[in-house]
Amino acid sequence: MDIHVSNLPFKLTEEELKALFEKHGEVEVVNIIKNHKTRQNKGFGFVKMPNKAEAGTAIYKLNGFTVMDRKLKVSESATKEVPEKKAYNWKANIKKKTSVVSFDGQPKRPVKGKHKKRRGHGRGTTY
Repeated sequence: MDIHVSNLPFKLTEEELKALFEKHGEVEVVNIIKNHKTRQNKGFGFVKMPNKAEAGTAIYKLNGFTVMDRKLKVSESATKEVPEKKAYNWKANIKKKTSVVSFDGQPKRPVKGKHKKRRGHGRGTTY
């Protein structure tokens, strides 16, 4: 289970955070998010625990726990699900017999009316 930990002290290291969570169960990965330029802790991170029951007790006991004069906010991280990419259905998008489908499967708009396409650089020249 992935756990989101926020309001971390800026001097807290990953080893110290791991030791804090290992009191409540096995910890796989600890990742504190840092600024690329200054390499300083941004104040939040993630902890991954394999056992959901142990992770639940860790969340319950460490939420509001004070470390270096800061109260931690611990919760289950919201994982963002990536939707599957659907195949383009070109048959569903063809409405009239006049529409033409290009080689890549995208429908082209049919030419409406008797207007011809303008060519050339002159004023209002049509062919």
